[in-house]
Amino acid sequence: MTDRLVQDDGPFPPDPFTLLRTWTPPDDDPARPAATLATVDDAGLPDARTVLLSTVGSDAVTFHTDSRSRKAEQLRARPRAALVVRWEKQARQVVLRGTTAETSAEEQATAFGRLPRYLQLLAWLNTAETAALGRLQRERRWAAFDAEHPVLDPPPTWVGYALRPVDVLFWEGSERGPSRRVRYRLTPNGWAREPLPG
Repeated sequence: MTDRLVQDDGPFPPDPFTLLRTWTPPDDDPARPAATLATVDDAGLPDARTVLLSTVGSDAVTFHTDSRSRKAEQLRARPRAALVVRWEKQARQVVLRGTTAETSAEEQATAFGRLPRYLQLLAWLNTAETAALGRLQRERRWAAFDAEHPVLDPPPTWVGYALRPVDVLFWEGSERGPSRRVRYRLTPNGWAREPLPG
C-alpha cells in the first residue's frame, strides 16, 4: 500500500481503480477488506450491511452473498448500490456508487475457492433452518458437514455482484495536517477528478 493519497503531491492517478488497487490487497489474498453495502428496499428506505470486497477490476469491484438474502432481493429489484470500504488504521475510506449486475458462474466459483474454509462452510450452512437450532445442535451440524465435505464447491445460492461505479470518493486522514478527499466522476470523456477538503 502507498503511504499517501498522492505520492509526493504528484498528479492524481487517471482513474479511481489505479488508486484503489494500491489501497487493497491482491485479489487472491484471503484477507479481504470489509465493506458496508447500501441498497434501497421496496418502500424506498435505505438498507446497509457488511460484506467482503472480493475483487478490484479495471472498471468494477465485486462482492458475494446468498441469493436468498435481503440484499440480493433488493439488488434484483433495483440494481444500484453504494459501497463504503474503510481502513481504520490507515485513516482511509473510499465510497463507490453505481450500478450492479450479477457476475459469471466462473467468476463466482473462483471467488468461492479463495475463501477461507470457515466462510465456505458458512455459505452452505448459514440458513434459517440452522439458525433455529440451539448452539450445540448448530455446532454438531457444522462439525458433521465439515467432516463429510473435505472439498466444497459453491452452493446453488452463492451469487456475485459487480458494482460499476460512476462516482468514487477517496478520503485520507493525517495526524500531521488536514485530511483531504479526491472525487472521481465518470463522464462521457472518461474519469474527471477533483481534490476536495477533508
